[in-house]
Amino acid sequence: MRAIEALLASYLDLARHLDPLRYPEEAPPEIAHRVGRFDAGSLRSHVTALRSIANALEDLEDVEALDDEVDRTMLIDTIRTDSARIEASLTRDASNPALPLRHMSDALFALMGEDFDAESDAALRERVAAFPGFLASLREDPRPAPPLLLYAARLEANLFDESTLDMAAERLDDIAVQPALVAIAEHRHWLEDATREGGSYSLGLEAVEAQMATLASEPLGARGTLRLLELRRVGVERSLASAAEELGGGDPIALARQLQEESQPAPDMFMDYWTDEWRRVGDELGRLGLPVVDGDADDPPAVAEDGWSMAAYAVREHAARMLEEIKSGNPRATRRLLEAPGLYEGWGRTVAALLRSTDVFGQPERRLMMSFLALRDSVAAEVDLQLHAGMISIDDAMAKLQQTAGLSEPDAYALMCDITTDPLSFLGAAVAHEGWQAWYADAASEPVPFLLKAMLGGGLAVPVARWALEGAE
Repeated sequence: MRAIEALLASYLDLARHLDPLRYPEEAPPEIAHRVGRFDAGSLRSHVTALRSIANALEDLEDVEALDDEVDRTMLIDTIRTDSARIEASLTRDASNPALPLRHMSDALFALMGEDFDAESDAALRERVAAFPGFLASLREDPRPAPPLLLYAARLEANLFDESTLDMAAERLDDIAVQPALVAIAEHRHWLEDATREGGSYSLGLEAVEAQMATLASEPLGARGTLRLLELRRVGVERSLASAAEELGGGDPIALARQLQEESQPAPDMFMDYWTDEWRRVGDELGRLGLPVVDGDADDPPAVAEDGWSMAAYAVREHAARMLEEIKSGNPRATRRLLEAPGLYEGWGRTVAALLRSTDVFGQPERRLMMSFLALRDSVAAEVDLQLHAGMISIDDAMAKLQQTAGLSEPDAYALMCDITTDPLSFLGAAVAHEGWQAWYADAASEPVPFLLKAMLGGGLAVPVARWALEGAE
């Protein structure tokens, strides 16, 4: 085993210990029996171990080939981003009670699919048995939490009673699940305590810029990145206005919201409509020469309520499957297993943007709603950056989602819950999208050949993938 591969294996083992959901591909079977660690002691030990691996990578002396240097750079960048993220969570003045609950929900649901078997049963039993201790460790954090994060945590806690543990009981038995039900009731009571509320949403400017440092080839800092995001949003707004002109003009956002209200399939037809649109989009992507992956459609995103928006969501889902398929076949483990922040979300946005004028969208209503979704993501990325860097208040952030992105108050509130629960995830997707757009503009290529080439980067961050693929030519 080469030195880089050994250090990658050490990193993956360490990362899966802290979060067994993070790198499921090629993971040992016992990983499925574990749950994540969010206590301060585990996080501090994790950062120390990460630094040790990073130091070993930097001290390697036999890295000469471009591919090896690319692998080393990607692994070091991943470790630095992980370290910065963990340190930010430890040093902020507030806790994040929603993120661990979302992790636990995902950990249980991951084992309860249609392929549930004896191995899944054993893993599910262990995760359910670990649930009370997992929650108890969260209550050891003395820091308060801002109101929106408490609200999100309470929503997550309620879902355990209403769905997650209910489903687990159907697959296991009531006796196995009962301690978890008692534990979540106790945890919910803890979350309702008025003394839990307090602290800031901000991670701090320095902490945010430390996490951003590896996302772009030339980091611009928080303010420079915000300016770049604002310029990208101007382009999205132009596309939105162009689609509105095709439909007769008027306020583009008002027109998009009208389409949302008027084109919602009947509940009994919703899944059929989504499946038909999924297939239509897949057929069009295949006709363009893209390697569409066969298979049934996933459940539609909860926010895909209207028929015209479904094309954009279907493109993003197909794009993610194509990238995953090519990524999983990459012979280099770093590109096959690692995944840069925001990679799949940014890729879906990029594929949709580059194919906007093709028959994949085909009608101005679809183009309008594609741009409306892109506008939402653009503004969400700006808010993600501004809020966590301490550049904007939560009230101003909510107002920006409603006034600039055109979201209703309930939709803005739901989106803000996602932004605060998983800090910088929308920013990561936006920076990846910006990187691909800039690469495409410099390549002077047609969309499909560019997309086919870009997918070969696997899970590499966009600037690293560009270096690897252009350097190999």
